[in-house]
Amino acid sequence: MIQIEKKYDVVVIGSGGGLRAAISAAQQGARTLVVCRGKVNRSGATLLAGANISADIACDGASLARLGISKGNEGDTPERWFQDLVREGFYLNNQEMLTLFTETAGQRLEELMCWGMKVQGMEGEREVSVVGSDILDALYKKAKALGVEFLSDTIFTDLIVDEGRVCGLTCLNLANGQLQAISAKAVVLATGGAHGLFSENSGSTDLCGEGQAAALRAGAELVDMEMISFCPTVICRPYMYKGNILPYILFSSGYGQLLNRIGKTFTSRYLSPKVERLALESEWNKMLLSYAVQSEINQGRGARDGGVYYAIDRYPLQIWDEMYEEFPSLKQGLYKEMIDALSQGSALNVQPAAHYFEGGVWVAADMSTSLPGLFAAGECAGGMFGANRVSSAITEMLVEGAQAGLSAAAFAQGAEEISLPRQQLDSLEEELLAPFGNSGGPAPRQLRRRLHEITADSLMVIRSEASLERALRDLDGLQGQLEKVSFADSQRLYNRQWREYLELRAMIPCARAIARSALLRRESRGVHIRSDHFYTDNSQFLHNIVLSGTELRERCIPAAAAGISPASGRWGYTQYVEKIVEELE
Repeated sequence: MIQIEKKYDVVVIGSGGGLRAAISAAQQGARTLVVCRGKVNRSGATLLAGANISADIACDGASLARLGISKGNEGDTPERWFQDLVREGFYLNNQEMLTLFTETAGQRLEELMCWGMKVQGMEGEREVSVVGSDILDALYKKAKALGVEFLSDTIFTDLIVDEGRVCGLTCLNLANGQLQAISAKAVVLATGGAHGLFSENSGSTDLCGEGQAAALRAGAELVDMEMISFCPTVICRPYMYKGNILPYILFSSGYGQLLNRIGKTFTSRYLSPKVERLALESEWNKMLLSYAVQSEINQGRGARDGGVYYAIDRYPLQIWDEMYEEFPSLKQGLYKEMIDALSQGSALNVQPAAHYFEGGVWVAADMSTSLPGLFAAGECAGGMFGANRVSSAITEMLVEGAQAGLSAAAFAQGAEEISLPRQQLDSLEEELLAPFGNSGGPAPRQLRRRLHEITADSLMVIRSEASLERALRDLDGLQGQLEKVSFADSQRLYNRQWREYLELRAMIPCARAIARSALLRRESRGVHIRSDHFYTDNSQFLHNIVLSGTELRERCIPAAAAGISPASGRWGYTQYVEKIVEELE
């Protein structure tokens, strides 16, 4: 039987933006709990931000000058930043959320500095360089001081809904193998992206979209699920370095070059000179280089072992001194091994990998979802960045987390406590334990490999109607196989197969939502590229696609212009990118 735990005003799932949400909730007097898969301040996506070499927090130039960090862009304003982000998001942004982002980013940075986070320097005109672990340490220390409680090594599984609103959640305690139910007047999802859907990804191992899937099952909505940013130069070989983004960090800083299997550069084959400069010299590199690299691979000019080559010329030797001065951490550990190989003339195989999910749970500007009592923040929430994230995901999780905590605490203050419905708990327990009673079914790892085959075939950088329809059919079949899963290990304590089953239970619905949304958007916009509709169509598709229900019913929300009118009509994809760049200039 599911064990019923303590009662809370606000329960937050996740420890990045989740910690910031917990701080806001606790400051309002709410009894607050943070549920985390690992150790609270040493797990999740924030810890890996910038490969823990150089993460960034974005802020308008005027605020940076006010904080004494940099006067190089002090004429910049939140209003100007807002307009840039709307254009960079190809006009699909939730502009109310974007207003919150640009107007409060400076406050979120200032408070982190007051709580002990160190600023390393600048990364461009609007980004400060920080270390991911420093962010978590500062947030954790503040949350702990406010009396926030923590539940570590615990996997969130489902939301409990009664009387038309969220009243709690269920989770699995990894340490004792016990299913638990926690009563909550409000729940904040801060579970990050769904990187585990893809074999090639740059995220941490615990990002599987459980927040998005649980929200969908409970009756909330998802938005912009087709929008996924791929990091263009993530290591795929040697296998021991798989998933590392060091080549991206170095290439973005000007070091090295990308080569096809015959040692030639190739980005000019797919990008005009103007767009190529944008790809090589700005934060647009994720979107544009991913398209160029994937196109070269699809044309059969990729490296023998996969991807394309990333190499750094061995001479002059002073290049390496310059690099070590800019990135001192490259002199030690795993990074030193990779740099040594590059300095001796070897190349790394790199390819696009799932990096950031623009889409997620639909939220309003106060971070409330369509399901009363449920809030979402950070990467698991969708809509703010539209069709292309150019700005900082860390700023997003700080801004949205702060607002989600405030809103959840206010909701909890006015909400009556609802007893957890025993019948619903019993039904959930039966579903969560079902594989222990099955025999002769597929193992979770077998289904995960099949999921990765489907996503690699159909949901990567370049998509088509035929591949997306194939993906939906295959994912429906995979969902049926999931119900037959059986475990070789009957023990519940730290049962890896059980954990993999729970992750698949989240990833398959997320993959279906991505495929469905991508099929509905018959154009190419931002990070969503269709080979069969290689144009941006502002007449037919200037709207957000919202999905709900297990059958994935869709509706469209017209994208608000807020005084910034996009060019009407249909434009060639790269032509429209050039148009956006002209507007930004």
